[in-house]
Amino acid sequence: MKIKFILPFVVASMLFTSCASIFTGSKRNVLFESNPTGAKVFVNGLEQCVAPCRIKVKKDDRIDFRLEGFKERVVVMDADFNLVAILNGFSIIGWGIDALTGSLQRVNTKYVKVDLEKGSNKQAFNNYIDKGNITKVAINTDNKTIETTIVLNR
Repeated sequence: MKIKFILPFVVASMLFTSCASIFTGSKRNVLFESNPTGAKVFVNGLEQCVAPCRIKVKKDDRIDFRLEGFKERVVVMDADFNLVAILNGFSIIGWGIDALTGSLQRVNTKYVKVDLEKGSNKQAFNNYIDKGNITKVAINTDNKTIETTIVLNR
């Protein structure tokens, strides 16, 4: 008698193991546009396409928009809890697999458009170097950040 109640529960938990990984994954197909059009789109430093374009990205991906004669724009992809993971129910294995694959969170944006400003990033950096000295460079590999301290001469 107890087997009749336990068996469907066991079968259901096996079928719905790691639901978020199976049904949605951690990446999302996002449309990227720039104004003006034609900016090169880089994901984590690697050129992927020319805007407008559609590419798959994941949480915390750094998206750079570069166009000659314009200042570079950077967007970091946000993510929210992936509601499909709720289908894991009480399956610890399912929650674990979704956590390991990064599928517990999913990019929440489907469309990104940036307006590029005229100018050059190189020129601004060169002005800082001409007017000052770099006194400190700190690289944090955990957060993937580089902090530079420049002391300007008066």
